[in-house]
Order: sequence, then structure tokens, then C-alpha cells
Amino acid sequence: MNVQLTDSERQHLRWLQKQRRDNAGYVKVTVLLMLDAGRPLATVVQDLGLDESTVYRYARAFADLGLSRYLAHEQPGYWGLLTSAQLAHLCREVNATLYTDCQAVQTWLRRTYRVDYSISGLTDLLHRLGFAYKLTTPVPCQADAQAQADFLDELAVLEAHVERGKAVLYYADAAHPTHNTRCTRAWCEKGTERPLLTVSGRERVNLNAALNAYEPTQVLLDETPCVNAQSTRRLYEKLLAAHPDKARIYVVCDNARYYKNQDLRAWLADKPICQVFLPPYSPNLNLIERFWKYLRQKIINATFYRTKGQFKKAILDFFDRLPEFGQDLASRLTRKFHILDAQPTS
Repeated sequence: MNVQLTDSERQHLRWLQKQRRDNAGYVKVTVLLMLDAGRPLATVVQDLGLDESTVYRYARAFADLGLSRYLAHEQPGYWGLLTSAQLAHLCREVNATLYTDCQAVQTWLRRTYRVDYSISGLTDLLHRLGFAYKLTTPVPCQADAQAQADFLDELAVLEAHVERGKAVLYYADAAHPTHNTRCTRAWCEKGTERPLLTVSGRERVNLNAALNAYEPTQVLLDETPCVNAQSTRRLYEKLLAAHPDKARIYVVCDNARYYKNQDLRAWLADKPICQVFLPPYSPNLNLIERFWKYLRQKIINATFYRTKGQFKKAILDFFDRLPEFGQDLASRLTRKFHILDAQPTS
């Protein structure tokens, strides 16, 4: 693969190479200089961490466009292709339509404004406009924003009792971690895959727990073959033993059947435990959901466990080691909640 530069082009590219040392343009410039110096394709690919198709694409673009158009065409996030009104339209379009890759946005721009961006240039443009490529957020289709706002108003009254020392506030929920490795995001060497061992089993560890809203390292746990009203009663008995001097123990929970079990409610009749039910479809208001997410990140998704016994032991050991994670938990389990609303679809 040959690229031949004139002396002036070579001098200009070396100047650009120094100017672009910390951005994507550095690679586009350096590819031409290395090819002009007679470096083999394999060496260029290895030294710059590119694939062969990318190097071929740069070489073809230079041959077809010439140096000045090559640099302008490949300049990351080149603003001049769109007017301010068109940029605003692009922002509205990306906010309104779910685009899973830049190629679809590229097609929309070509169809709407007859403007061609390179994929790399469009990616940089979207970053400059304030967009990021990240996971979407699932929202229950029946989430009711007003019901959630009303619940938070009621919760503020309960928190006032807690802060006066008259009560304690817990968030309760069950989790059922499955003994199998789940793929997660991790730092990997570019161009390589990071294998993650898995098992064929689907056995679960059933956890019924309550989290102290004001002391996130205080989590009471009932590990059980089945999460039901009996397991919940055992959990509540641990709450009573942990707070014998409190006039009221508030437990925020969802609307699972076992919380509303008739026998459980009869047992609670003369107890200081008061169940506070979340609005339907509001996992975002249950503080312990963030705790389960942290457990998955630290223990479940980060390590391979060959047997269920090893898997179960690692989870239960995590509860014994909670003080080690106190700083992380305190920063994540703040009593600040985001209201979800199911937007109507047209």
C-alpha cells in the first residue's frame, strides 16, 4: 500500500501531528505519514492499534480527496456542515427517536439535509452536542408520576418521625440471585475479547432483606428456600430484636402477596411494625433496589463461581463484610429518588 506525499504535505502533516496529539485526528494524520515512509501495513496496524480496513479506508480517502479535502472531511465533529438551526433539529431528532448506532443518524442527515458526515466525525459531533452512547433506562409502562410524588410527600412525614428519634425506617425487598455468570462491562485490550466462564445451572439463592435507610450497612437478612409470608415474619422478628426500644418501625415494601398475607397482618396487629406500601410499578422508590444492584456489581457479575456452594457463600459473606463497603453504600443509598413517568405513546 503506497502513499506518496510532497515535501510541503509531509511538513504540514508533521505539524498537524503535534497539534492533534491528544485527539482522534492524530491517528488519521499519522497513518499517512507512516505509509509515506514505507512502513508495512502490518506494522501500521500493530503500532496504531487499528484494523486493516481502517488503514485502507484512510489511504483510499487520501487518494480520492487529496490532502486538504481529506483533512476537512475527516476532521472530528466538523461543525460547518450544518447550520445552527439544523443542529437544533438534529438534537430534537436524536431525543425523539431511538438511534442505536451512528449509521442510522448518518442516513437521516443524508436524507434530510443531503449532508455527509463520516461515522467518526458524526460520533464526535454528537458528543459535542451533549449526547452519550449508553444503556437505555427501562421504565414500567404503567408508572404513575403523581402517585410517586404523593408517596414521597408521605415518606417525608415518616422521615420526620425518624429524625426525632421516635421511629426507624427500613426498606424491604426480596432478591433471587441466579448461579450463573452474567456478562458485564470491563476494561479490555482494544481488538481483543475478554472471555467470561459460565455454568449451565440456574439454581438460585433466595434472599429476603430489610435495609436501614439511615444506616446503609445495617441490613437484616433471611436466607430461605422460599420467600413467602413465613420468611417475611422471620425477617420482621429480627427487626423487632434489633430495635426493642422503638415505638414504631416503618417498613417500606412493594405490593408482593406475602407482605399482604392475612396471617402476617394478623401477627403484625399488636407489633410496632408498620408496612408502608409503594405505589405500583415504582421500584425506583425502593432504596434496597440500589443495594441489590451493588451486590450484583461487586459479587455476582465480577467473579466466576464453579459451584452453587461457592456462589452462595460469597453472597452471604458479603453481608458479613458490609462495613468494608460503607463508603460506597453511603454514596449510593442516599434518600433521593427520581420519579418515573410512563410517557404516553402516540
